[in-house]
Amino acid sequence: MSATTMTIAGRPTIRMGLGLMSLTLHQTVEESTAFEVIKTALDSGANLINTAMFYGSPEDKLSNLRLLGNFFKKYPEYIENAIVSVKGGMVGTFAGCTGDIDVLRKELQTARELLGGKEIDIFATARLPDDRPWEETVHNLMTLQKEGLFRTIGLSETGVESMKLAHNLAGDLVSSNEIEVSLQTLSDPAISETIKIAKELGIVIIGYSPFGHGLLNGQFDIKEMEKNGHDWRNFLPRFQGDNLNKNLKLVTELKELSKHYDRTLVELVLASLNKYSSNILPLPGSINPIKVAQNSAAAKVVITDEELYAILKIVQENPVEGTRYPEVGMGSLMK
Repeated sequence: MSATTMTIAGRPTIRMGLGLMSLTLHQTVEESTAFEVIKTALDSGANLINTAMFYGSPEDKLSNLRLLGNFFKKYPEYIENAIVSVKGGMVGTFAGCTGDIDVLRKELQTARELLGGKEIDIFATARLPDDRPWEETVHNLMTLQKEGLFRTIGLSETGVESMKLAHNLAGDLVSSNEIEVSLQTLSDPAISETIKIAKELGIVIIGYSPFGHGLLNGQFDIKEMEKNGHDWRNFLPRFQGDNLNKNLKLVTELKELSKHYDRTLVELVLASLNKYSSNILPLPGSINPIKVAQNSAAAKVVITDEELYAILKIVQENPVEGTRYPEVGMGSLMK
């Protein structure tokens, strides 16, 4: 592991991944464009590709996995370097997850079929299952791993105690914990403590939404969001009313700071997460190959201690307003 590269699930990558959710969940992106997005990431060395059994439309929840499988079918030369992470078990929209071994086994079999010859490097239940003890679910994942259905166990939105339990049961089979990591979430003790303990356990933190669902990249358009009825951020408390106005002040100050240090805002935001802890692997998503290239390039940027201090000072002076998700979804986070 270095300032710009790391290992996850025993495989090398630069300290940047690619989340595929935006390619299929809230819109439909042309397959050719989606393929360019994935190629751009992998060509840059951003080898972690993150997908899920439920990242498709209500009519076809598997469309994201099918898209990735089609990519590997057309470009088999990318199979070897790609590190594929899959989440499953989800039975609700914001909450509701199962650890039933038969359900998970069927999902894994389906995912493997859709991915063709590409193995699943990481598999996680999207949330801690609420239909059985967590210990039982971890044992189920260990059984499925022994059956050869995937290589390593991932966690998702898993807090310190549950993460410790999983590690005590499965040891080094637990490769990662996917949680929301951005400059807006580092002040949450549940997030910061999980990052700290995960590092001690040798678990990589896959930091999804490093731009705070698009708020922190400097390209957020409030009018575009409000007129787009399909933009799910309209339902997130941090993007509503006075909360949004207050949260945008953080963006303004970070922009000024990035100019002071002669960096782009994208570089400042992503590099600050990599500086914050060496076990964080940011997971931005995009439908634009150019933005994917910019994100990957930010993995090569190493900021100073002085810069990180200045960034965190601004974050402290502009505390985030509003919860991460609507109330119905908050109970399933960081359990």
